Amino acid sequence: MDNSNVRSNNRSGTRTAVPAPPPATRYSQISSGSDEDSSAPSSKDLYAGSESFRNLDVGVLKDSSAANRLAWVRSQIIGSDAEFDSPFGKRRITYADHTASGKSLHYIENFIIKNVLPYYGCLKKCLTGEENRWVVFVGPYEHHSNLLSWRQSLAEVVEIGLDENGLIDIKELQRELQSGKFANRPILGSFSACSNVTGIHSDTRAIAKLLHQHGGFACFDYAASGPYVEIDMRSGTIDGYDAVFLSPHKFLGGPGTPGILLMNKILYQLGSAPPSTCGGGTVDYDTLYSEAIESRENGGTPPIIQTIRASLTFWIKEYINYSVIQNHEDYFIDKALKRLLPNKNILVLGNTTARRQAILSFLIFSTSVQEGSLNMWAEMGNKLDKPLHGPFVAVLLNDLFGIQARGGCACAGPYGHQLLDVDETTSLAIRSAIQKGYSGIKPGWARISFPYYMSNQEFEFILAALEFLSIYGQRFLSLYRFHFKKGTWAFNKRAFKELVGKASNGNGDALSTVITTVPGLKIHEDGTEDLEDGDLEHPVMVNKFASYLIIAKNIANLLPKFPSKQEIPHDLDPSIVHFRV
Repeated sequence: MDNSNVRSNNRSGTRTAVPAPPPATRYSQISSGSDEDSSAPSSKDLYAGSESFRNLDVGVLKDSSAANRLAWVRSQIIGSDAEFDSPFGKRRITYADHTASGKSLHYIENFIIKNVLPYYGCLKKCLTGEENRWVVFVGPYEHHSNLLSWRQSLAEVVEIGLDENGLIDIKELQRELQSGKFANRPILGSFSACSNVTGIHSDTRAIAKLLHQHGGFACFDYAASGPYVEIDMRSGTIDGYDAVFLSPHKFLGGPGTPGILLMNKILYQLGSAPPSTCGGGTVDYDTLYSEAIESRENGGTPPIIQTIRASLTFWIKEYINYSVIQNHEDYFIDKALKRLLPNKNILVLGNTTARRQAILSFLIFSTSVQEGSLNMWAEMGNKLDKPLHGPFVAVLLNDLFGIQARGGCACAGPYGHQLLDVDETTSLAIRSAIQKGYSGIKPGWARISFPYYMSNQEFEFILAALEFLSIYGQRFLSLYRFHFKKGTWAFNKRAFKELVGKASNGNGDALSTVITTVPGLKIHEDGTEDLEDGDLEHPVMVNKFASYLIIAKNIANLLPKFPSKQEIPHDLDPSIVHFRV
């Protein structure tokens, strides 16, 4: 079976043709009916498609250990030592939302500068509605791009829910397919291979097999897991994929790349409609459109440089090796869950025993006032109040520690309703409030991720920061103001200045930095810190991390344990404000 690659900006729904990446990039070589060789390609294979790709190996460690390859990749991350000015002083940026977007690499950008841009002006061929309404099945944790685009199409959309384990309900999908309601109608399933919220993996093989048994097509959104897992389409087999959606901007080195749609050619040839975007280069003559799919769907000037950058991100992924990636991801997520699940004040969303990517979405709970003199952990653990706002947690991670996380619903609203137990009545009330202009009351969470190329020092620092916020996070509410209409948290400079003034009068320099050469800090249940054993590979970075934690605790000790609550607008129902303000 002949197959073709067509690129799609799968976060916007528009589709254009894609010049194929280097032949060794596994995702551009879709076979039908036979498994692909799982061995890593040689450098000769990688640059077989273009003379310029012979320079791929320049400056790259060859035949080195996994540790050396990962160290090399980390050394190539642009901005790895960048700092910014937060309300509490300079902070080194620790990027922790790789699920949203990857980081750029010096290696890839330098390759494009030296081997692509000088020749860009000469490049032309550098790389090789129907009668019956469609039925599209989607899953319970789709990104909005794989849900709203179908809802706005002419298709009938059928949403499959969660089973008792919080996974895609395969039995419900089977019942729907066997019901006879959709007899003699074209069927397509479009499911996330992995949730971008919880990191939980879908059983793509079982879903594909079920759809094929009932004459449907199986399509999967690999945007969240694509940068980390091997994708074997097995196109043409009973459990193979008919289409895969990828977002290379989420790959390491991927910012500035186009979306990619891998599809079975037979799926494209089901209809005879004009190209999705007509324009220059799509026709052979006047209105006679090209029969070559990639040319037909590539109206206007093709994104040549962006496509080459995308192919290089796949090369980086192959260079590291899938087993190395999986081992590191498994280590990070297992250790993170062991540390965070026993914490009474942190709720990790989703099934925590299912196979998942190294992605965590979580809530940190606040507490109400307790009687008696108790330590902070006990005060917080005995009487939980509403959770802290997800965006507020993200703000604190950024301002106190330089950790860049995501706050909100992560473009997965329907899944958020289920994770947070938002019923229909409450949902309609929230919708009504948003229509009044109060966009900030949408419930949500905070999200972080631990990619394979994250250092152990960064990983331990992030966990220590989360443990700190689980104990002291709500104290910082007194230093911020929430904007109910915008949904933003603004730092209160006046309150902070007054706090520092009072502390200086009574305690000297309360915000002084204590810097010690330590490999990591852990916050215990009694609020004390513990310096964990480890190497001193990055003493400067580790010293900064330790100082951020100590400064944060110094500030927290000056703040009230139970800050007063912010006034809710009079025309807003307090019962639908599901977080602490």
